[in-house]
Amino acid sequence: MRLRGPVRLAARAAAWAAGSGLALASVALALDVAEPALAHNPELAGDVVAFYPEHPDDEVLWGASAIRAALDEKGADNVYVVLVSQGRGADPLPRPAGWDALSPAERGALRVTEFRAAMHALGLLDDHVIVLPDTVPGPADNYAEMRTTALELQRAAERQGKSMTHVAHSYVLDSNALHRGDGQVIRSLLDEHEITSALFWIKPWYRFRVPAADLVRFQSLTQADVDAVRAAIREYTTSDPADGRFAIGFRSTPGYFALLQMDPRMTSVLHTAAVAG
Repeated sequence: MRLRGPVRLAARAAAWAAGSGLALASVALALDVAEPALAHNPELAGDVVAFYPEHPDDEVLWGASAIRAALDEKGADNVYVVLVSQGRGADPLPRPAGWDALSPAERGALRVTEFRAAMHALGLLDDHVIVLPDTVPGPADNYAEMRTTALELQRAAERQGKSMTHVAHSYVLDSNALHRGDGQVIRSLLDEHEITSALFWIKPWYRFRVPAADLVRFQSLTQADVDAVRAAIREYTTSDPADGRFAIGFRSTPGYFALLQMDPRMTSVLHTAAVAG
């Protein structure tokens, strides 16, 4: 079974938003949908680009069009997605049968399955999709592994004579502390001059708090890009227990998936490191 269709998604989104105080989010996305398409996506500075979602589905919800733009511009050989945490604390509703009996490691494995399938659908090379170990409760080990991995990717690019851009969550404009911590890892590497180029994705309604000169927007401008993003979304909204698929990402935050699909160009909104924080 696939949980899809704009009416069903919109209904789930409305109920979820009402319970989560996201009226502002709905208004912001409505404004975003009404905006004209970009003539072209901005050029990413690095020859190689790496994205660092904190949890499975973050990369699609907030950065799918940016990832597609990187693939289109740099080629799949030069794009990585690094999953920082498996998101074992997800609380899907309704909960899949047997969910409460699963160990944290089993829950993480199910989420990683969704993530890898979504990245394949988006166009990533399988060996450029990196899942970091998630063995110790709490974020400290995740951030340490993220920092190490970012430096390894940076040094590997430099050995090939290539520059690199790193894309993480905003270090300041996000209600989720784990997301902010993810962004702070990349921001600190930039401040320490260990890396030279970084961008930070935000939920679209935060764009009203970013100076226009520091906003960077990406859209799915071709049918191939739109189809790829929709295919990635389907990997998170597919429920097929016989195949070990439980739509965990969708069940956890259905409203965010609906809001993304309300935008025909699946806009990704990022900011530069010039934003204070």
